[in-house]
Amino acid sequence: MNETKFCINCGKEIPANATFCSFCGADQKTAATAETQTDGNTTTGKQPTPPEHDNMWTALKLGMKQTFTWSQRITRPQYWWLYLDLMLIALILTFTLGLKVYSFPAFAAHVNVLQAVLLLIYSALMCWISVMQFTAGARRLHDSNRSAHYLWFSLIPIVGPILIIVFMCQRSKPAGKRFDRIASQPKPWTHKWWTWCLLVLFTLLYAGSVNMVARDNAMDSALTTTSNSDSTSDSDDSYTDSDSYDDSDSDSTDTDSDTDSESDSSSDTDSITVGDDDIDISDQKTYNTSYSDSSWTGSTFKIDKVTVYKTDGAYTIGSGSDKRDFNGVVKVHMSIHAGRDISAYPTQAKLSTNDGQQVDADMDSDDFDGDLNSGTDTDGNLYFELSKLSSVKDITSIRLKWDASYDTDDYDDDNDFKTYDATLNLN
Repeated sequence: MNETKFCINCGKEIPANATFCSFCGADQKTAATAETQTDGNTTTGKQPTPPEHDNMWTALKLGMKQTFTWSQRITRPQYWWLYLDLMLIALILTFTLGLKVYSFPAFAAHVNVLQAVLLLIYSALMCWISVMQFTAGARRLHDSNRSAHYLWFSLIPIVGPILIIVFMCQRSKPAGKRFDRIASQPKPWTHKWWTWCLLVLFTLLYAGSVNMVARDNAMDSALTTTSNSDSTSDSDDSYTDSDSYDDSDSDSTDTDSDTDSESDSSSDTDSITVGDDDIDISDQKTYNTSYSDSSWTGSTFKIDKVTVYKTDGAYTIGSGSDKRDFNGVVKVHMSIHAGRDISAYPTQAKLSTNDGQQVDADMDSDDFDGDLNSGTDTDGNLYFELSKLSSVKDITSIRLKWDASYDTDDYDDDNDFKTYDATLNLN
């Protein structure tokens, strides 16, 4: 009986002494070289010598070593042990880091450094095990004498993944040795610059997608309020502020004077409508102010009214590590006249109070700032939540700081950026 071997290119059965494949014409001289480089103890026509005992640990070591190895083979036991390893690692990462990074965005209006570090660590590890799983799948297909192009079947809904599983479960075939192409001086993937570049690229893309999902989750959770001050809810619910104030629901009467005036009201039925939710107000105080600044670019910023609200009970805002309770709200009404094309951001203002509190403007304050064309007139309300407010009379002065700028090609123009600093006495 004539001895046969398999073509190193097409996998067809050919005579053992053939130097060229009669089917595809491939040169068979490289077969011996590939076999000797695979393992010093292997002989022609035999499978690569597997570890003495296939288990989770040996499979993981092999997978880590061959993270970026494409053109070799991995046996069926090695592949499924590695698959189990990677699934367990992914579950551990999800419960230890994934729940945290998906709960709140690391990169939003402000960068949360701790959240960003956790996000990058989680993304790097998930990308690493994903690459490890993908290349192991290619080597498992090679071991069954199939090209890695069969992985494209996974894109077919329902049927594709089932076919891939069937292929992965099949026994090794000797003809699969045609995929054993070893470099003359193989280097570990950790010593190759391009593998690290790919990992960094995948990590950044993965981190960006996770951050977008976390931001969407935070915005969705911002649609719910918790108004019970004794609540011990562990959920990350928050409410979304809007620019509407329902004056028809207020039973208070404002009293104005010729100077900076104030109006007091205290009714248990008062409320302000914030988005789709009613925030109950136990007390409020409105001050008419006369702040105006026209010192920059012919643009005018005015603040004509400040209202301090004491809520009826505690409410919750934010999510994740930024979650906090508040029982007071300061509403500031501002108007802007743009003397030239400018960019103004009072909705990113910081507010300081006389009792030592400093808070940022709520992200859902009225949308009246941003890029403004010359001659534009706009106005809206800014909302600031105070964590501690015993009485509306406790707030006697506030300080606001916000930025504005304009584009210019003149590098010597030092007037293109301005930080406004307004202190208002409420009396």
